[in-house]
Amino acid sequence: MLNRTAEKSMERIRIRMGELAPYDPVDRDGDGKHLNQTMRTQRVTAKRSRGQARFDRSTGVAVMTGPAPEGRRARANAGWQEDGTVEMTPNPYARPAADSEGEAVIREVKSVLTQEIDKAKARIARKLARGR
Repeated sequence: MLNRTAEKSMERIRIRMGELAPYDPVDRDGDGKHLNQTMRTQRVTAKRSRGQARFDRSTGVAVMTGPAPEGRRARANAGWQEDGTVEMTPNPYARPAADSEGEAVIREVKSVLTQEIDKAKARIARKLARGR
């Protein structure tokens, strides 16, 4: 329930990042995809503790939204666009999207979570009515 809520709520930032991401009409990788078309929201995968065989315990919900281009060069370019390099000025798209949509995302988490809780209560009531 919490993962669904987080993914639905972050959709607003994903769309805004796609709008703000720089567009290069020259397809340098030859794959037909541009940075603004690769924005994605996904769950954060579990990480192993350094020197441990076990995974860290997950005590919350973590999702990340951002560019997910395929290919090594395209992934590197996404970071260079946001932060810039010695020879290239930054073209930020992630931070402005988060700044402009952050408050709306928090409000949306509240409303979506309320809806998900109401759905869960209805499911539990149906199961109890059936005698399970």
